[in-house]
Amino acid sequence: VKFNLYNMAFLHRLGYYLGGFSVGLVLLFFIFNGKRTQCHYGPQARVLDNLGKKEWTSEVALPSTIQLDSLGVRQILQPATVDFSASETQRDSCKIYVIKNEKGEFRLENCSKLVTILAYSPLP
Repeated sequence: VKFNLYNMAFLHRLGYYLGGFSVGLVLLFFIFNGKRTQCHYGPQARVLDNLGKKEWTSEVALPSTIQLDSLGVRQILQPATVDFSASETQRDSCKIYVIKNEKGEFRLENCSKLVTILAYSPLP
């Protein structure tokens, strides 16, 4: 197979591109190595992430198995799903979300710095 000048120029450009791309990948690996870099694109993931960053309180009595410390909140949110059809997301002030997990259904008021559990119903 004969290579003409055009093919050589393309091979040189391809070599420079692949070399720069590999150097960029190595730099990204060292920059983000060990960091908890997360991208939450879906609405459910964004809501759960937002709820997990705030302080929690409750207006209702909760069972002793549910704690509102950081580990307890993580156990509530980790396997949870948001029921947007039952939630009130169009409110101007604090939005109301209904989340469900294996422990039950929680009705939460999500304000700027505080999440309040308004209602809790265990699974049957």
